[in-house]
Amino acid sequence: MTRALEDIAVLDCTTEYWSSLAAALLGDFGARVVRVEDISRPERDPDRDGLHPAGRINAEAELIHRNKRSVGLDLSDPSGRDVFARLVAASDIFMTDLPFAVLHERGWAPDDLIRLRPDLVYTRGSGFGPLGPDRDLPALDELAAARTGVMPSLPEPGEPPVYTASGQMYTAVMLAFGTVLALNHRDRTGEGQVVDASLFGGNLYAASLMLDAYLAMRDDRLSEPVSRFDAGNPMSGASLAYPTSDGRWVTLTMPDTDRWWPAFSEAMGIDPDDPRFDTHEKRCGEGRIELMRILEDAFSEQPGSHWRSVFEEKRLSADVMEKYDYPAGDPQAFLNRFILSLEHPSYGRFRSLGFPVHMSETPAELRTLAPCLGQHTSEVLREMLGMDSKEVDELDAKGVIGTARKDPPDMAGAAGATGASPAPGTYSGTGENVLSPLGSPGGVRPLDGIRVLDLTVWFQGPVCAQHLADFGAEVIHVERPGTGDQARGVRSINALPIADWNQYFLVVNRNKKSLAVDLKTDEGREIIHELVEKSDVFLWNQGGAALKKLGLDYETLSAINPRLVFATNSGYGHRGTDRPAFDMTVQALTGIMTRLSEPGQPPVYLGLGAGDAYGGLLSALGITLALHRRELTGKGQYVDASLYGAQLFLAAPSLQPYLAGGDDFHADQHSRRTTRNPLWSRYPASDRWVFVCLENTDDNWHRLCDTLGAEDLATDARFSTRGQRATQDGTLVDLLDAHFRERDAGEWVELLGRAGIPAATINTFSDVASDEQAWANGYFTRGHCSEVNREVEFRGLPITLSKTPGRIDTLGPELGQDTELILLDTLGCEWARISELKEKGAIP
Repeated sequence: MTRALEDIAVLDCTTEYWSSLAAALLGDFGARVVRVEDISRPERDPDRDGLHPAGRINAEAELIHRNKRSVGLDLSDPSGRDVFARLVAASDIFMTDLPFAVLHERGWAPDDLIRLRPDLVYTRGSGFGPLGPDRDLPALDELAAARTGVMPSLPEPGEPPVYTASGQMYTAVMLAFGTVLALNHRDRTGEGQVVDASLFGGNLYAASLMLDAYLAMRDDRLSEPVSRFDAGNPMSGASLAYPTSDGRWVTLTMPDTDRWWPAFSEAMGIDPDDPRFDTHEKRCGEGRIELMRILEDAFSEQPGSHWRSVFEEKRLSADVMEKYDYPAGDPQAFLNRFILSLEHPSYGRFRSLGFPVHMSETPAELRTLAPCLGQHTSEVLREMLGMDSKEVDELDAKGVIGTARKDPPDMAGAAGATGASPAPGTYSGTGENVLSPLGSPGGVRPLDGIRVLDLTVWFQGPVCAQHLADFGAEVIHVERPGTGDQARGVRSINALPIADWNQYFLVVNRNKKSLAVDLKTDEGREIIHELVEKSDVFLWNQGGAALKKLGLDYETLSAINPRLVFATNSGYGHRGTDRPAFDMTVQALTGIMTRLSEPGQPPVYLGLGAGDAYGGLLSALGITLALHRRELTGKGQYVDASLYGAQLFLAAPSLQPYLAGGDDFHADQHSRRTTRNPLWSRYPASDRWVFVCLENTDDNWHRLCDTLGAEDLATDARFSTRGQRATQDGTLVDLLDAHFRERDAGEWVELLGRAGIPAATINTFSDVASDEQAWANGYFTRGHCSEVNREVEFRGLPITLSKTPGRIDTLGPELGQDTELILLDTLGCEWARISELKEKGAIP
């Protein structure tokens, strides 16, 4: 079996969960990943936040370090640094997450390493992007999430802001995607470049639909938590949930239309002609609360299993919000390799997250489990550097290489440290390796020359195609005549009217052309077949059953064009069920929603379109991997990134340890008051909340108390040791709450920062909309909107490339605006044929 990246060598110098996972993703698809572990420095503590206690199995390592080889190297020793430089010169990709100052200090800045290997792809995961005044803040996902404005909007009113830990998962895929984009450019030009994706950008992208809505609408109600009984539609809503008799919850995602109400009311034992609810206006207006109370009582009479069978029988868009035990035993998850059953020589049998992207010719595979420190040092030095046994033995004797970490006398400059750095707002490279957020009109992009047929609707598929278009692909959005993509009809977001321009459709379909074709006609399908012959990618998300009927299945289209990358965004995977899938109902099955918020509170939806956004990003990664492989083989393949697989992978920070060890700690809700690390938590200031991130050590405890002016706590015998603080019953958090309430959040963040304590204000959307850091890195941008004939603000690009940056030339097209030009220029049609196609109804 061939592998998509089998020709690529990666030098992995990452230390954080998310960036190490990015390297593992490349390894999953065949890259030869060498993890360099600095034996002169301690390892990151996975349980520094108190949420990841050690188990029998090192679950984290078995995900983020699988398919890697480990080299143990003393990078404080000149000989170790020499070996490192030689490894860089022998690699195609260098990956790091070290602070800019540390990279500069070590001589690992982009220009330094690209001198060693001119075609090197230098990939860096940062905290807040390579530009702007705050680029040197600590790269912690909690701080990035706090800054986006999402956290206060997620819980029930009056509850603490919710941290989901999902933003880092977006950043991991962005790093991998950006790297593969750079490889695609290198395939054609021989040029390497610098790639940056940040935690801030990842967390912003995770909230794409909500942030696009806020930038367009400037309605502060989008930032406010919404009670489940405030949903405008009793059959649908981001916060809507109904409890069942066995303690589970039900989610509904049905618009209030004549299609859904009769079937739903029958399933719930309600007369569809009941005069209290017989119109949309009554169900969503004067009778809304009464209907919700009736539904609440009805759902609470039966267990979740009963309601799932009802939903399936009636084919309703609804499901039960499960816990992690559901996917852990779900045959669909194993059938599609989203979850794997593995055998470890020490642990024995265990389960692990698998692969969220399917590729027919070059599938991801698990070749090796996570390595021990330095396990492959000799092997790698011989293979990559041509060393003989004598040279390796000499390095071993000198302590330059090893299989155990040393006890360092001085930790200055350690991973995650902060310190002096080059001037804010600059990158430590020069010339061509300086990063800029957006490319200039006419500039080279990595997917120039690639044509994509985008036959997708709503969000997951279109946002995949948007990523490809942003980085240079010619994307033709194929739509039905008359109505077009259903997203054109969006008129509200979270029950609030959209702005005077449809940001939902126009932003996600930017940089695209629109072709209006009726696929129900023979002539319409013939147009698609002719375009397939001249295209590189075919993208579909409207269900597998329709493909065969329309003659658009993989077998048919690959016969027309063997070089075609045929990509689908399925609901539950390329095998098994093909039932309809919606972001919230699929997310409900993963278990991630039921573990968020305080104990006893309703499950928390990650945010509007959060799973769709992740699935679209994974799909873009799969497509670019297939394009890279095609450069070597000349052959396309079938790619699928499903909503279910994406959202299971999105839950990795807590789902992976649950799968490996089965400990309900990772599946259950946890109170903020009884956290195992009170130094790493959210606290209420006088005006809003603050997120503080400190490891639970005695030194850190005294530093925090000094900063808070809490001398009483510093000397309190109840909290004097790490163990006592880790097992406190809520009393300590209550006392810290009282201290934090004495000042506003801005004051606390400034004071904590002066003391070297990582902290951030938990912002609202209003704050982030004017965040200088977001604008400096192109995470937000402005452009002309022809729909309202003025400049508007919208989401930018979350990935930065130094030589081939993406850019946004246009917002979404008018329906069918490019139909005739595509027929004329791309297919070479004569006007007579175009007239005939119109007469037969194939095009408008």
